[in-house]
Parts: sequence; C-alpha cells; structure tokens
Amino acid sequence: MTTPPASASEHDVGRTGVLFSMCLALVLVVASVSSVNLALTGISVDLGTTSSQLTWVADGYTVALAALVLPFGALGDRIGRRRLLLVGTVVFGLAALGAAAAQSPQALIGSRVLMGLGAAMIMPGTLSTITAVFPPDKRARAVSVWAGFATSGAVLGMLGCGLILEWSSWRAAFVATAVLAAVAFVAALVLAPNTSDPEEAVIDAPGFVLSALGIGALIFGIVDGAEAGWTTPGAIGGLAVALVSLGVFTWWEMRTRRPM
Repeated sequence: MTTPPASASEHDVGRTGVLFSMCLALVLVVASVSSVNLALTGISVDLGTTSSQLTWVADGYTVALAALVLPFGALGDRIGRRRLLLVGTVVFGLAALGAAAAQSPQALIGSRVLMGLGAAMIMPGTLSTITAVFPPDKRARAVSVWAGFATSGAVLGMLGCGLILEWSSWRAAFVATAVLAAVAFVAALVLAPNTSDPEEAVIDAPGFVLSALGIGALIFGIVDGAEAGWTTPGAIGGLAVALVSLGVFTWWEMRTRRPM
C-alpha cells in the first residue's frame, strides 16, 4: 500500500506551521532585547544595583547574542538548525527562570548572558529554516513575514512586559519569558523540520573564536564607552581587542581553504 502524495494545500499548511514556529522563536529572541528596559527600575530597587550593573543587566544579553550568532549559525547548518534551536530554547528558558530567581545583580547579569547564549542558538536557524522549506516562488513573502516579526518583536516585548508589570513584578516578566520559550520549543518540535546544509557548513574553529571575540569586544567597548566614558580602560580595551580580533579574522578568512 502506497501513501498518496501530499496536495498543494497540505504543503501550504505545513509551511505555514514552519513559518509560525520560526516567527514565534524570533519574537522570543527580539522581545528580550527591549522588554527588560521597562523592568530596570524595579530591578534596581529590589536588588540594589549600581548604574553600571543595571547597564549590564540590559546589555549582557545583547553582547552574548551579537558575539555568538555567527558561529552558531554555521554550527546549525552542520548539525541541524532545528536541533540547535531546540537546545537554544531550553538554555534560554532555564536562564530566564534563573533571572526570575536571582538574588543579586551578578546572578541576574549571568542569567542574562546565558539568555543571550540561548538566543544566539535560536536566531540564525529561524531564517535559514524558512529559506530551506519555502520554494523560490513563495520564499520572498515568507522572508517578508519573518522580517516583519523581527521589526515588531521589540514592540511586542515592551507591550507584553508593560502589561505584566502593571499586575506583578519584574520576576514575573522573566517567568513569562520562560513560558514563551517552552511554547516556542513545542512549536518548533512539532511544526518545523530539521534542515541542514552540511556540505556548505564549515567548522572553522579559529574563525569562530576570532569572530566571537571581535564582535563581542566591539559591543562591549561601545556599551562601556557610552556608560562610563570613551577614555576608560574598558572602552579602550574593548575597542582595541575588537580591532585586532576582527583584523586577524579577516586575514584568516582570506587565507584558509574553507572559510566560515
């Protein structure tokens, strides 16, 4: 007995599910960039943070995400994008619960950095999965929807966090983020295929380290310079490390046989 081929409408329904799950995961990542800003006052009062610590509560997530999104994108191409995305949502959700339970500024900053690590596992796979699943004649529209959610995710995050803060504390906002991560995990597990491109993916370890160090140091230097002044050791050191690392990264990628 043979299984009849899927109809065009069944394919469309399946692709719609993929698009939904990937956009949900994307909103999880993007919303967490902006939503924490509304909670900073409550965090400061509750944990007694300094101005510098409060800055890193907000920006530790961004630094980790920016530093690791490129190497994790290549890793997902090799081992499977959904597989890495699922691991990322678990890391993200557990880190959000850790943030909700944090009793010190240092613990909260560490949890936010771990959330950024999970986000870097999630984000590149969302677009790559969409482009792999949708045929060329439908791909542009799907990518446009993805881009729309990438743009609106920050607004949705702020609205959601603001609504939660009207009724509860900043800790509840992180719990809600963990719940959304669980929903995103189930949606990706059920609706998305595990696409990959192992022939094109390159595990370029020096490139991974240099790109992560360079981008992370660049964001660190910018954040520290804006907060403490551009002549501080943190700002100067971060920008100097970024300049050297990205320069060596460029040199390496131009000479290695299989660049990232």
